[in-house]
Amino acid sequence: MQRSRFNEFRIARRFRVFNRSAQILLGLSLIIALNFLAAKYFGRIDLTESGTYTLAPESKAYIRELDEPIEIIVTIPNDPEVPELVQIHQHLRKLFREYEAAGMRDGQSYVNIEFVDIYRQRKRAQELANAYKLTEENIILVAMGERTRKVRQAELFEVEGEQIRGFRGEKAITSAVIDVASKKADKIYFLVGHGEMRLDDVDALRGLSQLENFLRERNYSLATLDLAVDPDVPADADLIVVPSPQASLLPEEVEKLRRYMSDRNGRMVVLIDPGRRHGMDELFYDWGVLADDYSVIDDGPDYRAQGGDLIIRRFAEHPITNLLVEYQITALFGMPRPVRTDPASLNDERLKVEQIVGTSELSWGERDYRTQNVMQFDPGRDLKGPISIATVSTRSAGSELGINIPGGRFVVFGNSDFITNNRLRAFGNRTLFFNSINWALSRNSLLNIATRPLESYQIVMSQQDLKRMLLYFALMPAGTALLGLFVFLLRRR
Repeated sequence: MQRSRFNEFRIARRFRVFNRSAQILLGLSLIIALNFLAAKYFGRIDLTESGTYTLAPESKAYIRELDEPIEIIVTIPNDPEVPELVQIHQHLRKLFREYEAAGMRDGQSYVNIEFVDIYRQRKRAQELANAYKLTEENIILVAMGERTRKVRQAELFEVEGEQIRGFRGEKAITSAVIDVASKKADKIYFLVGHGEMRLDDVDALRGLSQLENFLRERNYSLATLDLAVDPDVPADADLIVVPSPQASLLPEEVEKLRRYMSDRNGRMVVLIDPGRRHGMDELFYDWGVLADDYSVIDDGPDYRAQGGDLIIRRFAEHPITNLLVEYQITALFGMPRPVRTDPASLNDERLKVEQIVGTSELSWGERDYRTQNVMQFDPGRDLKGPISIATVSTRSAGSELGINIPGGRFVVFGNSDFITNNRLRAFGNRTLFFNSINWALSRNSLLNIATRPLESYQIVMSQQDLKRMLLYFALMPAGTALLGLFVFLLRRR
């Protein structure tokens, strides 16, 4: 009898050991599974009003396309006795946490951040000096392989007079990332010789000086092209931009562009305005684009700004406009002209033409905009809205040997002043034009980052307010303590 009970106790003890072991294993499995899911599927929420701790979509797009890890090394000293340095480090650490989070992909980190004090970490400083020839402080080194770029402390803040207005660290860092990640700088030629808008012009209405800075910051090489002088389009031309010619191109100039587009699978972005004879009708016909000499009038209440600009809200799904659609971003245009698909292009199977930007249902294309004082829609004479004001086309290319050759890409906007100095500040304008350039060059990455204002919050409280707040905060732990005491007394009874 005793032996039987002993066997039963031994079996029960073994069962308890097995049960506890199983619980431990299940608990460990649960923890491992949760950590795995948390590492692979996670999200970050920025609760600040201005999105201070959120990277711009453009920065995330570039980081997602990194094909090898990038190193970011900070040598700006963190001296607690210098408030400016403490502030810089606070901003940088918050920013770099977002870069590291965006750089995690498939369990691998594509963005590695390191803070180095070159005076205290002598060994590490020597290693950096040997690897990157880095011997100075107060800089941020961005490196990928042998390609490096330095971001200096002065580039991190926007200063007006002697007052710091905003933090532009993300813009500087992402620009450096683009620079070192790009294998080569694409070369863009801007056409001149026909009254086009110029890159070196600072005029608010016709100048493109801000666009020049915008593109150079993004690792583009810019030059001008005069087809009346140059015998042909240069061999190193990756893209040609025709910014609002005021006079017609000569037939021989148009023929040079046609050869560039057809024989070399070229890339072009053309911006034309109403009332201007551009002389590129044959080139447009080659690429299935019809640019009517009309002026687009839009009476939609949500499509007209106070200053008279058109608020562009209608975008088709396309790599150029996806970001605008996703974030519901608008663009500001002056008076545009229709740019639509040429019906004759539908017979060309190798040509794909898409209308990507349009106006509202209440718009129309006015044929008599030169002579008509009061603009009104005339059925049978004017174009009924919505009106397409931007069109893109691609032509498939190949060879008989089965080798795939990238085809040409052609972008036409029926407006040019949306990229001028006074309108380029609009976020949608910059994004739309920059995405067009990226698409034309088959670069899918995007960049458009605004300077972030420095925000500080201060709570002003009187003595009475402070006492009241302390009282409120004391009530909860006091109530919890009283409840615990009450339960303790009940149990003693």
